[in-house]
Amino acid sequence: MIPEGSIYTRCMIQRLGIVACALALAAGCERSNRIAVIFDETGSQAALGTPAWKGAQLALQAPPPAWVLEQDIAWAPDDPASRSMSGGWSTSSNHGAARVFSRWQSAAVDRADSRSSTSTAAVVGERLRREGASIALGFTDSDIAAAGMRAFLSANAKDPPCAAPFVIVGATDPKLPELGHWPASTFLACFTDDAQAVAAAQYMVERWGKRVVVVIDPNYDYTRTIGGFVEKAVPAFGGTVTLSVSARSTELKQQLEAAASKGVDAVFLALEPDLVPTVLPAVRAALPGVRCMGGDGLDFTGLDTLLDGATDGVAFCAHAWFGEGASEAAHRFAQDYTAAFGEAPTGFSALGYDAAMLVKFAHARAPKVYMGGSTSGPRPVVHLPATMTAELASIRGYPGVSGTISYADGPIPEKDVWIVELKKGQRTLGAAIRPDRRKAR
Repeated sequence: MIPEGSIYTRCMIQRLGIVACALALAAGCERSNRIAVIFDETGSQAALGTPAWKGAQLALQAPPPAWVLEQDIAWAPDDPASRSMSGGWSTSSNHGAARVFSRWQSAAVDRADSRSSTSTAAVVGERLRREGASIALGFTDSDIAAAGMRAFLSANAKDPPCAAPFVIVGATDPKLPELGHWPASTFLACFTDDAQAVAAAQYMVERWGKRVVVVIDPNYDYTRTIGGFVEKAVPAFGGTVTLSVSARSTELKQQLEAAASKGVDAVFLALEPDLVPTVLPAVRAALPGVRCMGGDGLDFTGLDTLLDGATDGVAFCAHAWFGEGASEAAHRFAQDYTAAFGEAPTGFSALGYDAAMLVKFAHARAPKVYMGGSTSGPRPVVHLPATMTAELASIRGYPGVSGTISYADGPIPEKDVWIVELKKGQRTLGAAIRPDRRKAR
């Protein structure tokens, strides 16, 4: 049981928001019992998107946890928005666990596969919003997230009172709230590229050595962004980037061999899963014995045994840890996930679960409001997206599988970065680092 007020702080809805939402009923808020879920289940990003979707399924199918029902549901008696509501409105049903339980159980899920494509993400994002989804979660890639989220949130500009929120699961560009053009309605469940770049740089320089080579795939926003942040973070810890090279260069092997003649202590691989089978062996051949570090793009099922011996000693940044030293929540989640899907979870599995729990929380607890009719007879009811945004913004200290999530300081939570090392096909914990993101600026 979580003590009252220790995890969540209610955000009161302002008077103008209530009045505006009432005026917007005709614009589509009435179909607000729908949750949109968008992941890359096919294509090059499926290695990250599929585990995230599986994790989300566990949350979407789960009964409401006790802390959802135990928190104070009623608006504060001295809240001016509550006091000023006209006789045609009522907040009486905002009280009680029964309503929250019902909302949690009755939410409809609209699922779509963005197919590792920005254009497909934009199409399904717009479609799901148009068909009535009032809150959404998804995406593990920044390019695809920007396109899909922007399309989903574009309806907010046409209808601000019914602004629907979007929870980004594992896409890590810190600019995503702005790229979606609706930052007040955008929340991330994950840490961002600047955070994991700082953690990776600190780990490499302090444990492996100061001379760092950075290999960047230029084809993705994620790889360009994290690679650039690593280049800035390494000097902050006293290291030197001796070479920055494209992972798609036809002269990659020659450039790495030239760097080796001057000495290399570590290589950072800014890669998505699709290039790992090609680039990692090339790096290992050109720089034998040199340790390799990757971002969360290397946290995919099968990396451990993907290449015979090539991944031994490789480390990467992860959003969650399930082995020795993990939290009770992470251990329990790993057991449930393995039982359900017959495979071990990844950090993206944990993010999918946490994001879905946050979305279900906001959807179930946001107040109902009524319009028109008598107090004794049935009246039209809506569950407004704008109130779901307020519920998300109110979250403080959610004890997630991927770490603690709070939105007190904005839409990007400050979280630990787990450094995971592969040793003889087994994942081992290297460190848990709470990075100072300013070191990547």
